[in-house]
Amino acid sequence: MTQRLRILHLEDDPMDAELVQMTLASDGLACEVQVVSRREEFEAALTRGGMDLILADFALPAFDGMTALLMVRERLPDIPFVFVSGKLGEEAAIESLKSGATDYVLKTKLARLGPAVQRALTEAHERAKQRQTEKELEQAYAEIEKRAEDYRNLFNSIRDVIVVTDDSRTILHVNQPALREVFGYQTEDVVEKSSAILYANEDDFLKTGKEVFDAEGSVKGKLLELHFRRKNGEIFIGEQYAMKRFNRYGVATGNVSIFRDISERKKAEAALRDSELRRYQLQVELRYAAEIQAKLLPRTYPQIAGFDVAARCLPAKQVGGDFYDWQQVSPNLIYLTLGDVMGKGMAAAMLMATVRAALHAVTLYNSPAQALRLAEQALFADLENSESFVTLFHGQLDSDQRTFSFVDCGHGYVFVRRADGTVDGLSPRGLPLGVQGGEVYQEGVVALEKGDVLVLYSDGVIDAKPELELNNQILAEQLAGKSSAQEMVDALMALTGQPDPQPDDITVLVVRCVD
Repeated sequence: MTQRLRILHLEDDPMDAELVQMTLASDGLACEVQVVSRREEFEAALTRGGMDLILADFALPAFDGMTALLMVRERLPDIPFVFVSGKLGEEAAIESLKSGATDYVLKTKLARLGPAVQRALTEAHERAKQRQTEKELEQAYAEIEKRAEDYRNLFNSIRDVIVVTDDSRTILHVNQPALREVFGYQTEDVVEKSSAILYANEDDFLKTGKEVFDAEGSVKGKLLELHFRRKNGEIFIGEQYAMKRFNRYGVATGNVSIFRDISERKKAEAALRDSELRRYQLQVELRYAAEIQAKLLPRTYPQIAGFDVAARCLPAKQVGGDFYDWQQVSPNLIYLTLGDVMGKGMAAAMLMATVRAALHAVTLYNSPAQALRLAEQALFADLENSESFVTLFHGQLDSDQRTFSFVDCGHGYVFVRRADGTVDGLSPRGLPLGVQGGEVYQEGVVALEKGDVLVLYSDGVIDAKPELELNNQILAEQLAGKSSAQEMVDALMALTGQPDPQPDDITVLVVRCVD
């Protein structure tokens, strides 16, 4: 059902108002007409709104049509306004149209009223459509401008330099501040100039043309590593991603290049290669050092009547500061040593070799106490200069007497497990080598019977499993039921779990009295 036309009619003659309604009805216009004759009624109707058209007499006793027209155009500028008057001179008609009236119809020619109303409504509808279109266009332009601004901001915020050129490689667009940061140029320095200005040499400029820009047809973009030149003349190595620029029809319209300064990356890569080379060389040196250190340890177990000897050393790094050693001077006499240099790694390993060599030099013709005194005199200066010290347990095993004479230089990790399972500690105990010059070391002696086991170990055994609160008693219990010194060494090493990473060097030496 067609919506009825809502009309406000300013008219003081009821018969004229009725005649207007009849004319509109005869023209097929379904209307709801509100007739007013006074200014306050007209103003109240405008305030309420809701009308589609206003008809007005030009001259009323207390109110006039031109004033009504001005009120309407001030409040409702888009609503159609048609004068329907008995008298309307040519000048008044022209003035009314200039003031915003849509049309005018004389009461003596109401046959024009229907077409005039139809035309006024059509024009109002077209104006409304035009204003909506203009509004939509304005919004579209605003959106386009916003997107263009966003694109410009994005384009200029990219840290790589983006250069857009035409087919002859003349620069059309370039982003700041990347251009300034990388090349030192301002936009006006390069726009409308050949992009050759950015290259360090002509060969690199020609290379990009040959591989991408001058090639016929569609060519995939390529990443090239070339040399470029800054405004101040400095040459740097960079990457250029070169590609052709196509329009929406797939036609090449120029070129696009993305430049990136990779000089710092190249320096970092070179430094990394040097570092890797040095690391490899160090690994080789450490491997050789580990082989040499392993060869310094005894290669075979000693053969001494009535006793079974075994040992094992597991460095925390490729090389370590722990060591064990023995020197057999006769079938029934052997010197045993277990040492632990403070720290681990290469520095500890170097000191370990020095300590071992010093002991070798003084052991054969001296008692344990005298040997340690001489070794301490030889090593003190080196240990003091290196700000290090060595805990050391050194002793002489006499298989005929079944005795073990020893000196403990601050080591302490030693006990004897008797055949009946009891555990004895060994004393006395002195200071480590390198702590105090001129130390007088006291010598102790312990007798060994069949089934007794002498155990020496480093603090790495304790450090490997601190949660177990390992002590001599617990370690001694691990030896029960083991039939050889080697089995006992393996049992104690297994107790540590050999953690990874290993906190410290782990060394165990076992002497078992079998007769």
